[in-house]
Amino acid sequence: MVADGVVQLVVARNLVGGLLAMLESREIQLALLWDYHWRRVDDPCLTVTHLIDDPTVLIVARDHRLAGRESVDITELTDENWITRADEHPVADVLARTCQAAGFRPTVSFHAHDYQEAQAMVSIGLGIALAPRPALTNLLSGIEAVSLRPSAPTRRILLARLTERRPTPAESAAEELFREVSRDIEKGYER
Repeated sequence: MVADGVVQLVVARNLVGGLLAMLESREIQLALLWDYHWRRVDDPCLTVTHLIDDPTVLIVARDHRLAGRESVDITELTDENWITRADEHPVADVLARTCQAAGFRPTVSFHAHDYQEAQAMVSIGLGIALAPRPALTNLLSGIEAVSLRPSAPTRRILLARLTERRPTPAESAAEELFREVSRDIEKGYER
């Protein structure tokens, strides 16, 4: 946003549909989006840059029977109580699809409004949860992240802008920063 000749950074938060609407209305110039293989962001009006593939992981309490394991087969989770995000958050769809592919329906015991709340619920043993890895950069004490076999659906993290708009120098600099941060995140995944 430019006000009185000064470029201002404005950050807005929303789900994918809301972000797309904000791009279309030109309320924002760039949007960090995510998609899954069953619902790709595929709009000819957008120029989309794929930044990173973001694996979904399982979070369990440190005293949970699966804590300390490097990976867990999804079929080992049929009798677990699950915590998922509220308000029809996309991770709830990931949980349902992951469990359905493994031949069971998850028992959702609690709904959390954000990943920190989900982690807190997991840490006191109310259930287990799925979360994208970046949501766990501030992992609460008392929980562990465990990889899933076969892996849960991976979301793609994308940077989008309207194709008809030529990026400003500030937008180009922001895009390069997002690419740089994505490379750093990928290096962390490899460790």
